[in-house]
Amino acid sequence: MKKATIATLALVLVLAASTFASAANYIGGGIGIIPSDPAGDTLVGKLPAFTFALDYDVMDKLSISANGYVKVVEELDAVSVTPTPAAKYGANYLVGGYVKYALANLDALKLGAVVGANYDSKLLDADADADFNYGAGVFVEQPLGDTGTIFGQAMYWVKPTGANPVVKEHIGGLGGINFRITDKIAVKGQVEYLKQKALFSIGVGYAF
Repeated sequence: MKKATIATLALVLVLAASTFASAANYIGGGIGIIPSDPAGDTLVGKLPAFTFALDYDVMDKLSISANGYVKVVEELDAVSVTPTPAAKYGANYLVGGYVKYALANLDALKLGAVVGANYDSKLLDADADADFNYGAGVFVEQPLGDTGTIFGQAMYWVKPTGANPVVKEHIGGLGGINFRITDKIAVKGQVEYLKQKALFSIGVGYAF
């Protein structure tokens, strides 16, 4: 079911991008699909994650972007007076930010370097400690004429905390497409790979 949902949303993005005008600077929110955890059989566990995203061109070659996921979770207290644990609700989240500098522009195909950082408060692994991470990589952006932009980046993440993660956990990346529905309203879809897990998000926001 989840794979079918992702495929449907991806098809909607591709078809819409062939019609609508492009998006530049963007701020918005939406919903996300993240890997399920063992507690995903609860009503709370089945709720989608909330997402946000920001893209901003600081100057001709320098831009910044950020994105995040917030997931409502159910926390159970240890059994004490009553035989049934009391339910509490909180939120786990993952936030990341990037600074990108274009080194080359080949017929509108933009290539450059990117540095970034992220903080995971147990969103991807509820049993692990919250951790901060930073990394560097390369990015590429290709405008679709006046219809939108396809973007992608590959990252090598360093883990300042934790004990010697496997090599695969250092590799990450993201890619997606954004486009305008109207002069001020834009849609953005993105797939992100981090800690050997894939996250998908789609949202709508303000283009400026």
